[in-house]
Amino acid sequence: MTTAARAVYQTVKRHVLGEIRTGRWRAGDRISSEHALVRELGVARMTVRRALDELTREGLIVRRAGVGAFVAGEPLAESHPLEIRDIAAEVAARGHVWRAEVVALEAVTAAAELARRFEIAVGAPLYRSEILHWEGETPIQLEQRWVSPDIAPDYLAQNFTAGTPGAHLLATAPIEAGEQIVRAEAADPRTAGLLRLTEGAPVLTVARRTWSRGRVASAARLIHPGHAFQLAGRFGDRP
Repeated sequence: MTTAARAVYQTVKRHVLGEIRTGRWRAGDRISSEHALVRELGVARMTVRRALDELTREGLIVRRAGVGAFVAGEPLAESHPLEIRDIAAEVAARGHVWRAEVVALEAVTAAAELARRFEIAVGAPLYRSEILHWEGETPIQLEQRWVSPDIAPDYLAQNFTAGTPGAHLLATAPIEAGEQIVRAEAADPRTAGLLRLTEGAPVLTVARRTWSRGRVASAARLIHPGHAFQLAGRFGDRP
């Protein structure tokens, strides 16, 4: 496929996904027919078919012979790659219900890799949380986080089924700086079980560090099902 042809069929995909994310097409809704998309977008029918084939393979739409294509399940969760947002607020903005399960909340000591990330001595105390975030009946993020006790001394006393670790830290220790690294990975057996995936399924992992009061406040791994999550953002002035 030429670069130009790929760009055109990606445009069709983005159009369909945009209609799903904005709520015009909801789970179970029939989407526009191939003929309607050809007319609306001014592209070849083969291009539309290729885009719908790929969306079908990705599990985002279901095609029924002689009937049409339908939205499969829930729309993609979305986050901005350059901003730090509260996941509960993101879910609410999509009109859905957030809930959380606390998998772990404990005091730990820093092994070598964590000591390096926090710029502290090996064996220094840290707090650790592991939270499974849900959007409705779907797990959308496994949050594994380590926190400096000096920055958030009452971290272990929080009820993280009522509010997120991110919201607590934003209130307790305003962020001065941050870094994020996004990786595509395969789910290990434990992660797959928590996120209701098959072992080895694709996940999108955001490795994040934040600084407050001149020191590392938090380090986190935010793991999302690859088939139901995307990063999206815009920069610069729109023409």
